Amino acid sequence: MLVLFAAAIMGAAVVAPAALAWSQTYEKNVVWGAGSTKISLANSITYNYVSFDNFQGGLPQMGTRLCDSSGLNCNDWRWSNTGLITDERNIAYGVASCKANAGNNYLVYVRYCATGNG
Repeated sequence: MLVLFAAAIMGAAVVAPAALAWSQTYEKNVVWGAGSTKISLANSITYNYVSFDNFQGGLPQMGTRLCDSSGLNCNDWRWSNTGLITDERNIAYGVASCKANAGNNYLVYVRYCATGNG
């Protein structure tokens, strides 16, 4: 009887794996100059969000993109000067990045760069 119970438990574990939702805030509450970049840990990614403020004026841009784990295959940067980027592109396994545009003439306050798959 005990053997049958153990087999049923093992079978259920194989058939119904636990959900593995993941998220990471990989930068928070910092001031960046032009060209500053931060990269997340690698994982399966379904979103990359950035919130920022032009506290010195102007219209500084921030960007997001995803790269595979080798760093060689990346999608294009998605740029914005609105203060929020909601990038819902995805990658099976790789890293997310956020960046202050190299052409920015003003510092930018980065509230957060966050990524995940849940």
